[in-house]
Formats: sequence, structure tokens, C-alpha cells
Amino acid sequence: MNLVPLRRALRAETALDATRRRTDVTNRCARIVAEAEAEAARLATQGRLDGERVAEGEAARRRAAASRRARELRLQAERRQLEELRRRAREAALELRSDPGYPDLLERLSRTARMQLGEDAELDVDPPGRGGVLGRRGNATVDYTLGAIAERVVNDLGTELAELWR
Repeated sequence: MNLVPLRRALRAETALDATRRRTDVTNRCARIVAEAEAEAARLATQGRLDGERVAEGEAARRRAAASRRARELRLQAERRQLEELRRRAREAALELRSDPGYPDLLERLSRTARMQLGEDAELDVDPPGRGGVLGRRGNATVDYTLGAIAERVVNDLGTELAELWR
């Protein structure tokens, strides 16, 4: 029996099978590579989106912090200016003590204190370093010292003062 034709047939079949298997493996590898590339692209896109979202959140946080800090600085400056205004107003009010009309002012403040507290009110007229009048009757008191009057004038400026900073 001649086995040559059988061998040729087996070799041809094996070669065909090997070619088919190589093609299948090549195709499977190409699919796997394509899927991996698609997944890598999806992950890269997702990573970029996540990074942008984090960056946007961080930027918003920084903007809010900067805004808060700017507001703090503005309020601190306003407080310093207000304190300076109060200090100057108190100093200017105390300078009234050297004005020739100061005795008349003390008389008017004394009358006002007695009208509020009664004729038997105890008055401290022109207290040292404060000027003006302090009045007491029992638990009731009035403070018409020059510094206190200056404070009330500054406080009464209220919205007018706030408008200066806008």
C-alpha cells in the first residue's frame, strides 16, 4: 500500500487547519486589541472628565475662598476706618472743652439730664478726661459725656456711613 497520497492529504489538511487556526487566532487577537484600545480610550475619556470635574470643583473652592478672604479684608478695612472715625470724633468732641461756648453746652446738658432723671438727679459735670455731663438717680443713668455724644453721632450715621464704602 502506498501511503504517499495519504500523507499528502494529511499534510494538506494539517496545513489548511493550521492556516484556519492562525486566521482565527489573528482575528481573535485583533478583536482583543480593538476592545482593549476602545476600553483604553473610554478610560482616558473618563479620566479626563473626572480630572476636569475635580479641577472645576477645586477652582470653585478657590474662588469661594478668595471671595471670602476679599470680603474679610474689606470688612477689616471698614472696621479700621470706623474705629479711626470714632477716635477722631471723640478727640474733636473733647476739644470742645476749650471752646468759649463750652460752659453754655454744660448747662444745656445738665438741664437735659435733670429733665430725664428728675431735679434731684446727681450730676457729674465735666468729669476729668471725659467732659460733658454724667447723671444718676437711683439705678437710672444718662451719659452726656463728650465721647459718648460723639459715639452716638457716629452710630447715627448708619447707612450714610455704609454708603461711603460702596
